[in-house]
Amino acid sequence: MAINMKTNHVRPRRLWVATAGALFTLGLTVTSWASAEDGGRFVVVPVENPRYCGNEMFRAFENYYSPRIGELRTRYGLDAVVAGETDEWKRILLLRHWIKSNIAIDNDNPTQTREDAFAILDAALKGGKFHCTHFSIVQHAVLNSFGYVTRRLGCGPGLKDDGGHHGVNEVWVNKFSKWVLIDAKYDSHFEKNGVPLSALEIRDEVWRDGAQSVSCVISPDRRSMKPDPETGRSETRPDTYRWCSWETDTNRFTAFPARPTSTLVVLDDENFRKNTWYRDGKPHWAYDTPYFIKTTRRDWIEWTPNVITSTVTIQDGKAHVFLSSCTPNFRSFQRMDDGAWRECGEDVELPLDNRARKRFVFRTINLFGVAGPEHHVEIAYQPDKS
Repeated sequence: MAINMKTNHVRPRRLWVATAGALFTLGLTVTSWASAEDGGRFVVVPVENPRYCGNEMFRAFENYYSPRIGELRTRYGLDAVVAGETDEWKRILLLRHWIKSNIAIDNDNPTQTREDAFAILDAALKGGKFHCTHFSIVQHAVLNSFGYVTRRLGCGPGLKDDGGHHGVNEVWVNKFSKWVLIDAKYDSHFEKNGVPLSALEIRDEVWRDGAQSVSCVISPDRRSMKPDPETGRSETRPDTYRWCSWETDTNRFTAFPARPTSTLVVLDDENFRKNTWYRDGKPHWAYDTPYFIKTTRRDWIEWTPNVITSTVTIQDGKAHVFLSSCTPNFRSFQRMDDGAWRECGEDVELPLDNRARKRFVFRTINLFGVAGPEHHVEIAYQPDKS
């Protein structure tokens, strides 16, 4: 852990500054001042916090104030689907299950309609049938309408003789502080050792050993599912995620009827550079076009919505904590105070006790009422040992 020291001789006090959240373990940047009268000092204690990665590539979000958000939830009675369930991950699974239960599959001759959640759902409830693209469009709209940050992906096994294509979603799950790939078409996701996986995590497993340790689970009760090529469920193989691309138009639901872009973000790593992504027997259509947006930065793809990073300054017996976050539809920061969450600003002043170790807990909350992962700041007092 790197510590940068510099001295200011203006005030006879010791000042400690720490930046938290860039890594799971607290990182410290320290500015040293003269000792306090008793010779002791406050120190920011390393703690585990969710990793913070800023958003560099996916800057558009679904708009909380769009009338389409409320209309979607009202028209299809979506609030009743999750009524009484407070666990965020279980709510997401219930909404996914509702989509699967109300849209029938037809891979070859889907019902012709606009590629918009309202049109697809209205047609589905009248007997219309659809393929993966339509499922992912609906799931994107439904989950975002509840404030769960969700995006669309195009994936495929990418081989000349196995070059199908599948449309799915990733959702940021605050409970796990990670992205999780979810497929409404089969009411499924992938897990390793019971932990839900992101698209890149599945991709890593496929390239490493064929994803031997990865399992597909279905429905809210997470039952194990085996691929069944006879019914089209070959799409539930981990192999489907050997190649992945992320759509950049992450606000396509509330931006409708604006035409969505075709730009795709891809991870420009060794696997991408040394192999070719085949789709329907040909190299992916975006090769040699401006539509592949390549990045070598995995963390730019797996940025961290709702996660806090903080700067802590300690001076004159007080801690000054400055909070920042990339939270779509941000409402406020909150601080745990006497067992209850209370609103706070981004700059918080906290009293310290020379005899007590203090832990302060913060989180974000968005306009939908969805809370982000907890962020902890811990401060201890170290008396002079001399």
